[in-house]
Amino acid sequence: MNKMMLSIFKGYADTMPVAVSLDEVVRLIREDKVLADHTEKYRYYRSQGQKTAANREKSACPCFAVAVRFDGGKRRTDISGWTGLSMVDFDHLPEGRAEEVFEKVCADPHTVLAYTTISGQGVRVVCRYCLDGEVPDNDRLTLYAQVFNRVNEYYQKLTKCAFDPACKNATRLSGLAHDAQVHYRDGAEPFRFDLSRMKKADEPRRGRVERVVARIRRELDEQGVVYAPHHHNEYIMRMGYLMNEFGLPLEQAIGWADGRFPEYDGDVAAIFRSCYADTEVHGRREAELFRAKREKKGEGRSQLATPQEIEQFLATQAEFRKNVITGKEEMRHPEAEEFVELTDRLVNSLWSRMTKEGHTVRLCDVRSVLESEFVPEFNPFTEYFRSLPPWDGVTDHIGRLAATVHVEGDAKLFDDCFRKWLVAVVVSLMVKEVTNHQILVLVGRQGCYKTTWLARLLPPELQRYFCVRSNSGRLTKDDNLALSEFALICLEEIDELRLGDINQLKAMVTMPAVNERRAYGHYKENRPHIASFCGTTNQPEFLNDPTGSRRWLPFTVVHIDDPYTHPVDYAGVYGQALMLWKKGFRYWFDEEEIAQVNARNERFETASLETDLLLAFFRVPMPGEECMFLTVGEILQHINGGMKNPLSAVKVGLALRKAGFEQVRVAGKRGYRVVMYTIEEVNRNRRAMGRFTEAPAEE
Repeated sequence: MNKMMLSIFKGYADTMPVAVSLDEVVRLIREDKVLADHTEKYRYYRSQGQKTAANREKSACPCFAVAVRFDGGKRRTDISGWTGLSMVDFDHLPEGRAEEVFEKVCADPHTVLAYTTISGQGVRVVCRYCLDGEVPDNDRLTLYAQVFNRVNEYYQKLTKCAFDPACKNATRLSGLAHDAQVHYRDGAEPFRFDLSRMKKADEPRRGRVERVVARIRRELDEQGVVYAPHHHNEYIMRMGYLMNEFGLPLEQAIGWADGRFPEYDGDVAAIFRSCYADTEVHGRREAELFRAKREKKGEGRSQLATPQEIEQFLATQAEFRKNVITGKEEMRHPEAEEFVELTDRLVNSLWSRMTKEGHTVRLCDVRSVLESEFVPEFNPFTEYFRSLPPWDGVTDHIGRLAATVHVEGDAKLFDDCFRKWLVAVVVSLMVKEVTNHQILVLVGRQGCYKTTWLARLLPPELQRYFCVRSNSGRLTKDDNLALSEFALICLEEIDELRLGDINQLKAMVTMPAVNERRAYGHYKENRPHIASFCGTTNQPEFLNDPTGSRRWLPFTVVHIDDPYTHPVDYAGVYGQALMLWKKGFRYWFDEEEIAQVNARNERFETASLETDLLLAFFRVPMPGEECMFLTVGEILQHINGGMKNPLSAVKVGLALRKAGFEQVRVAGKRGYRVVMYTIEEVNRNRRAMGRFTEAPAEE
């Protein structure tokens, strides 16, 4: 076993394989310093959100073919032999599960090789298999797909974790990653499979697949679409789209295609997944197959089920409702307590049951009824607020909740701002014309429960409507849709937002409605903006918008009481907020309060280069004092000298007005009344600041 030769590549872009032993692969994983360096750098860059740098490190790692050996390339036409090995990939495991999964697979006698993947959150497994019987070359790829499924299902049951089905391709490469604890068992027990039983078990499924394929081939022939050079991609895509329309399950379609198109270098499985992405058309032509089968048997044509018949059947199966917030249908079986989102699998099951009861019904008709007025609408927020007991008018539940956050400075100010913000959260969920314009921000060290406290503001019944968004570049259509789908959006790492992102965010916060088309939707929908914003940051200076910061309510956190030992009285908090709104509580900020917010927020603003230079060389004149009239351009010329990057005239103008300089218009020119410091005064001011900031001498 240790002398087994494998094909290894220098990296994912390499196309020339080198033959090495399995022992050498294990040595590289355990001891190779270059691989260890790439692995460490990948995990660091990934933790910092630097995807390009991380991918560069990953692509530089060696990778090896598990199932086959190559000669002169890494395409199917380059396969020179089979190794008798198969791969299982558990990636993106929940936090804390990777170690548990690793221990389980290492303890299993079938495991030849197991190591932690480069992400640090996955486990890669290699095992042996044996096929009892003669295997024709043209059946190798199809049989390997079956072996892969059975082996992966075995390990899935063992670990209770899902495997990656994309690794089914026999030419799939396994990337190496450093793991000093790599597991290697030379004499591992192989999985044994009886060829005759595997083929027999596959016959019923294959019969239906072949009927669908035969029907599609006739249609493509009639349309002049052929599998020929320069038309491979078109043929495969058309095949995938039609398989979806005829209702063939995706896994069966991929299983049939595996090994059927050896001349095509692309990823057939990926193409089929793309073709199946449009779930609306799945199975819409399925009735044609049944009709053709009945006509062939001489049974004639039976009548399709009417909408009324479909509604009557569905009413006997479950209770249905449409969540107007998520836009998705939900169902609850008679014996269940909770509603669940309607998935393709559940809809297919309903169609299957109705068909088994003797009805002739199309899957698309079942979907149409479920997406019609037959299903009543449901708003989770109005339902929750209506279920709350009335507030007693005395107990200050909101104040108690605010008191669990200990802030620097005026605790009452935090209580007042949080109270206004929370009532605005409730009103924006209840009244479509109201949008919460304020963003509550908790500023403090890592690990002090900032995000946890904000996440636990929503009751368990509404927890699914809390969304965390980290800074990842430009805001997208999905971010716009989130305004109508979530109650709270928590912005993390807000100190990393650029000015362009800030401007987009300001527009989003005040956007009254969202007019977007959902994925696979037919029309744009005008949906009210219900989301309120909150945020967290570790940096005390994060506001970088020179035009103002009235929407931000930042507070420096000293300590937050452990949210897990200080439970929230949700009924009391939201019952009080609801009653305050109904009694006319002013949840918005008036002009005086906005001015106070802007003044207070100055301590959270990032340093402005324009302001620093302006105040270093100019001051506001005293009443009656002789001064100068200078335009913004003249001021820029004075303070911009020697600067590599030119300053912004707009920002200088904003800095002048913010500092209190008087803007005047003289002889068609706009400028400001200023007093310019002399060089002696500039240096004197600098020395004075040096003395002022000097540490007191020790006695």
